[in-house]
Amino acid sequence: MKMTRILTPLAIAVSSLVAAQQAVAGPSGYAPPAGPPPIYHAGTAVVRLGAAYVDPDSSSGNLRNPDIFPEFSGLKYDLDDNTTWQWSAMFMPIDHFSVEYGYIGESDHDLEIRRLGLLERPDLEGNRRNLGSLERTSSTLMVNWFPVCPESWVQPYIGFGAVYTDFDSVNVREPVYELLEVIGDAAPGGNARVSVDDTWGWAGQIGIDIMFGRESNWLANAAVQYHDVETTGSLRYVVDGVTNMGEPRQFYNTVRTDLDVDPWVFNLGIGYKF
Repeated sequence: MKMTRILTPLAIAVSSLVAAQQAVAGPSGYAPPAGPPPIYHAGTAVVRLGAAYVDPDSSSGNLRNPDIFPEFSGLKYDLDDNTTWQWSAMFMPIDHFSVEYGYIGESDHDLEIRRLGLLERPDLEGNRRNLGSLERTSSTLMVNWFPVCPESWVQPYIGFGAVYTDFDSVNVREPVYELLEVIGDAAPGGNARVSVDDTWGWAGQIGIDIMFGRESNWLANAAVQYHDVETTGSLRYVVDGVTNMGEPRQFYNTVRTDLDVDPWVFNLGIGYKF
């Protein structure tokens, strides 16, 4: 009787284990076929190259020193869009997550000063003037999350990180300098420049990698990025003046403006997975 009490539960346990193994193996008793190998997994590296369409915010913020330069109060800067090249490299230290460095090449954006109608000067035609071409480059460092299974050959992702934007100065064109002579008492025959400070900000993106087949290492990529770029633009131009000793001398006036560039960047390219 005691032996029966011991063997009965043991027999039930063994039967349950065998039944579970058969259920895993399938009705025929054979092991199911292995699933497809992972494509995006820990240790994967991807390099991408393509084009980028950079679309900045269309207008600047407020004048920093309107009390000193009231003649410029209400005027705005305007940046146009442009297309350039871009590349990125990412590495996945663990499944579903990657660290990515991206670089958006130099793009030239026409910089205009607008709302000239606020000056209420009948001798000025039009509401805007083109100052020159502003060049910029951007570098990003992001952490991306890939939500789908590693075996999928379509890999959408969401990323967040930092962006560093580098700007070059703009030599003001002659028609705009002539405008400065009228509204800002700029010295005749002088020169002017617009300098934009380099700056750090945050960046986010949504993108997708699509493999050219499960066995291929080549892929197509599309991504949309947003860069938070808040900086300062400084317009410097020459004015005539006198020293404390009454001697004539030329000085520089500097008109500073808060700029919210905040571009949307649309990337399209190809890549290779290692």
